[in-house]
Amino acid sequence: MKAKVLGVACGVLVALAQRAYACSVCITGENDPTAGGFNASVLFLLATPYLVFGTIGTVLFVAYRRAVAKRDNESQETVAPIALNQEESAR
Repeated sequence: MKAKVLGVACGVLVALAQRAYACSVCITGENDPTAGGFNASVLFLLATPYLVFGTIGTVLFVAYRRAVAKRDNESQETVAPIALNQEESAR
């Protein structure tokens, strides 16, 4: 009895599996707007994390470079001249 029920259940699953579609392209065809929208949404969802982390990384990189440049400019302004000028050596 159990084998018969299991066989019927497997047959129903196989029959239903032929009706199941894997993606929107299988349902609608290649040139349908629904398939294009589905594919665009998948690409958007894939690209979003890269855009977010790329933007954060770029902001941090630019801030770091500006801080280094500012630090270098401030350190160059406070350096005293080592060599004497012509006027100073004449004293």
